[in-house]
Amino acid sequence: MQDMLRFDSFTLKNGLRVIVHRDKSTPMVAMNIIYKVGSRDENPDRTGFAHLFEHLMFGGSVNIPKYDKPLQKAGGENNAFTNNDYTNYYLTIPKNNLETAFWLESDRMLSLAFSEKSLDVQKQVVIEEFKQNYLNQPYGDVYLLLKPLAYKKHPYKWNTIGKDISHIEQANMDHVKIFYKKYYNPNNAILSIAGDVETNEIERLAEKWFGPIPSGKSIERNYPEEPSQVKLR
Repeated sequence: MQDMLRFDSFTLKNGLRVIVHRDKSTPMVAMNIIYKVGSRDENPDRTGFAHLFEHLMFGGSVNIPKYDKPLQKAGGENNAFTNNDYTNYYLTIPKNNLETAFWLESDRMLSLAFSEKSLDVQKQVVIEEFKQNYLNQPYGDVYLLLKPLAYKKHPYKWNTIGKDISHIEQANMDHVKIFYKKYYNPNNAILSIAGDVETNEIERLAEKWFGPIPSGKSIERNYPEEPSQVKLR
């Protein structure tokens, strides 16, 4: 029987939970930030926002106009994904340049740069993704049709991409700022680090880069309860 994965965990005063796993076998470090927001948290009349935000988060922050450029210079790479329950941002970077990752992720948690140009660009990216993957290929819309049959009340009844392409087309700056302010806060996130690192050093870096970020308001989640299915559909 293999050993269980060992890790240390601590929580900053602003509510950010940090998990540290030491892996001495690699010179690379993986950083992962989960924001506890997915498509289930969206307004039923304004869906697709969690996924749209996944794209917007790469549009630059106030102090770092281009997220990818300094990361690539430091030898790192990154990606992200969204599902019903959370949005996940992850990167790998050489251990010697780990503080660059803390700098990048903390700045876009604190002060994402919002511009009409960035919003328009990312909306078009998501709209084209919607068309390519769900509307313009045979059976691409199968999950758009299946989920509302499987769920009648719970917000799992729409896809991460959204219920309707018009919801993304109609998204405006006020909508995305409200979404960011509500969900993209340290007390709604989990930061994990895996690599040949010491927990006390990660705690120092987390306090330095994430500690000053204020907590957001507590989020009450009251999802509609899905009734028992009693007939075929």
